Amino acid sequence: MMKKAGTKRIFISDIHMGDERSQAEPNPYGWFRCNIPKLANFLIEQLNAPEVAEVVILGDLFDEWVIPTNQNPLTSFQDIYHNPNNRPVIEPLKELAKQKILSYVPGNHDMVLSTTDPVGNQKFMKQNFPGIRYHADGVYRRGRLVAEHGHRYCLFNASDSWDNLPSLLPLGYFLSRMVAYKVSQTGIPEDYYDILINFIWKYIKSQNFVKDIYTAVVLDARLDDSDPIDMLGIPRFPGATVGEIGSLYEQLIPYWKQNRPDIYWELALSGDGIRNLSMAADYIYFSFFGASQNIVIFGHTHEWDLIPHLFLAAAPKKQVIRFNLPCRAIYANCGAWVDTAPCTYVETREDAAAGRHYVRVLDYPDKRVLRHGSVNL
Repeated sequence: MMKKAGTKRIFISDIHMGDERSQAEPNPYGWFRCNIPKLANFLIEQLNAPEVAEVVILGDLFDEWVIPTNQNPLTSFQDIYHNPNNRPVIEPLKELAKQKILSYVPGNHDMVLSTTDPVGNQKFMKQNFPGIRYHADGVYRRGRLVAEHGHRYCLFNASDSWDNLPSLLPLGYFLSRMVAYKVSQTGIPEDYYDILINFIWKYIKSQNFVKDIYTAVVLDARLDDSDPIDMLGIPRFPGATVGEIGSLYEQLIPYWKQNRPDIYWELALSGDGIRNLSMAADYIYFSFFGASQNIVIFGHTHEWDLIPHLFLAAAPKKQVIRFNLPCRAIYANCGAWVDTAPCTYVETREDAAAGRHYVRVLDYPDKRVLRHGSVNL
């Protein structure tokens, strides 16, 4: 079938579909259950909207992280894909891949499969969503717009590619599983990010910063160093205990300093500590005069955002800024569709006649424009 023409692109992220266990009573621990009908309706609307040319998912469509430490980990998307509760979302995604353009950029919560099979994620997505465009390098580009999940610039969630090969799993994976364990035991929903942020700021001045945070999460989940973490099927970690895992990441900051010259660890901490990736976007994509990108879109934080860089690159010092003028650059964040967050998305529209590329953050189902801006094409 011919792909429908349109001028709009829709960016969403952080759906976090889980398997049936994550949604089961009495203590569901998954992040995505109540918003399934809402996302299904949204996707059907995009499918039927002639002005929408493409839907781009910026990571964490599937969730292999939020699994209690005492349960078998997911090393395949199959159980999530075949979870009957997820069918209302899966089916319109398949139609979008078939009838329009559906693009996918991998995130961190769908990282586990790639540790057992480096091209496993890509194979799965292409087999089950025929026509999908999978961005294996983690970056979506169109003209001067660039988009990615954003976890690569976060201290606790970037792939650990220097110390724990072949696993690549960052510390955030294990923190997520411990919080999931706590929720599965108590039945009280908790936000992993809120717990992490609280402990980051509590121990920010500690000499053993990473170790203290890990220990705090362990104790908060009512676990002990001798408790096992089920890692069946994941290389490098068979028979791992809570204490053994913690010891692997005690030197996280020195390793980061040595192996990540692209971004300072303190800046990477802000993505975890204050749920803000705008500074990372500035540093990576907007840090030098005449940068080739003028729109950057991230996900990961679960909080929507749009920050305009108001001054045009060649603007005179006394220029009066009017909000209908194009910005030099725009950073936007899609937000999330998890049950604890307002459902939001980013919409972009290229207007060749006006010479503008418009960017808006909207909520759903109200479709209110939360913030907007534009840049020159």
